[in-house]
Amino acid sequence: MDLYTNFAGIRLENPIVVAASDIGNRVDQIREAEYYGAAAFITKGCIPGTDAAGLKRKPRFRVNIKNGAFTGLAGFRRQSLDQARHLISEAKKACRIPIGANIFAMTPSEKELESVTHAAKLLCESGADFIELDTSGNLPVHFGETEREGRTGEFFVDDRAANYPRFVYDTIKSVKAVVDVPVMGKVAYENLNVPALLTAMEQAGVDIIDVGNAGVGLLPGIIDIYHPDKAKGGFVSADRNLALCLTGNPLRAISQAYLIRSAKQVRTPILGCGGIMNWKHIVEAIMCGATATAVCTAFMIHGFGIIKDMVAGIRSFMEHEAYSTVDDFKGILVGKIALTPSEVSVSDAVAVIDSEKCNGCGLCAKPAHCGLDYRAIRFEQGKAYVDKDQCMGCETCASICPLGAIEMVLIDQRIA
Repeated sequence: MDLYTNFAGIRLENPIVVAASDIGNRVDQIREAEYYGAAAFITKGCIPGTDAAGLKRKPRFRVNIKNGAFTGLAGFRRQSLDQARHLISEAKKACRIPIGANIFAMTPSEKELESVTHAAKLLCESGADFIELDTSGNLPVHFGETEREGRTGEFFVDDRAANYPRFVYDTIKSVKAVVDVPVMGKVAYENLNVPALLTAMEQAGVDIIDVGNAGVGLLPGIIDIYHPDKAKGGFVSADRNLALCLTGNPLRAISQAYLIRSAKQVRTPILGCGGIMNWKHIVEAIMCGATATAVCTAFMIHGFGIIKDMVAGIRSFMEHEAYSTVDDFKGILVGKIALTPSEVSVSDAVAVIDSEKCNGCGLCAKPAHCGLDYRAIRFEQGKAYVDKDQCMGCETCASICPLGAIEMVLIDQRIA
């Protein structure tokens, strides 16, 4: 059994990559992650421009342990090009795992293309084993990242947003022409046109695509309807919350759908990112089409020590399921999940209730859409029963029943 993963030609000892974030600003962080078993590390994002608002940020974070959710205020820090070069150079002296350099490609322009290309060349010369081009730039919340005043959103509807896929294509081609290491493109869930970006990346010859980033959303529990003035989240040093940087468990449902979607569209290897908190989530991401996974929030909450548990969990799972390699279960869910209703073949079905199991709790009769002409589920002598002529076969009741007393039975006739 082997956890080895081929990461765009780079050998990874397991599918766990530390994602670019505030946990990648120092050499000791990279060294600690390596000690606990991380297979590769992506350093904190670099902005080549000297006037970037991100270089002056003071990030503030809040965690909801119960929900495994995490949010950031004031945004994440960014590195200058000089800082990124120094970090890569020193980290390569202290660590043996592959280290990638994240570079932001934000505002579509010839100047930006040239500065990103120049930065990639210098970071490669500093020892970076791969380059990650962070192309979350056509998000309305991210546009303006490199503006002197740090404003966001002002370029959302102009031609630069429409031309962003072409800018991404040209930037990848330009970077690949000056570096001799793998080049990865990164997309975010709220990018204006994710399919177009994926196609642009693949046609430009990108070596791997990182699908995932923080999402737009509020931390669960942040709203107190009786004390709305507390919506800032209890921060002492911040005057309000931020509906931008939501990560952790709430993000996973979205990230897995985007993995499936991306795996169906491109043949380029995918790095899955978003909501990965334990070994099971890593396995799920690989089953959704990821070649490897990028983890961030779990480490920001629990530290790098959980990497050992992740590796052990994956190994135990593979032994139990008789998988010899990670590739044995890679993408096995892709063909089982549709992206549109037209891809799904639906058969007629009817709900059947086992009266011996039914305790008459009434939960199955609650759904407001139940029945064609009138409600299909009724009660007699404290037990539920189904009027088969009125049952739509929607399966809601079967998924609600706490006792498993409802079974869906197929009818021979098939429907389109």
